[in-house]
Amino acid sequence: MVLDPIKRLKAEGIGIFLISHEMHDVFEVCERATVMKNGALVGTVLTKDVTQDDVLEMIIRGNTPAKALAA
Repeated sequence: MVLDPIKRLKAEGIGIFLISHEMHDVFEVCERATVMKNGALVGTVLTKDVTQDDVLEMIIRGNTPAKALAA
């Protein structure tokens, strides 16, 4: 229900912040994912370059994958 309006706004070129632990939703509509853990930045990745497991590892362990974008 939420993804349809996000997709419409994205098609219009409007930037959106999506805060979610639902990886399938994140990977469906987001070009980048930024993960924070305990108030600190873990990293930002392009969703096309990583797997959902990579992002989950960032969330759970705080590990930054080699594919993370430079800050």
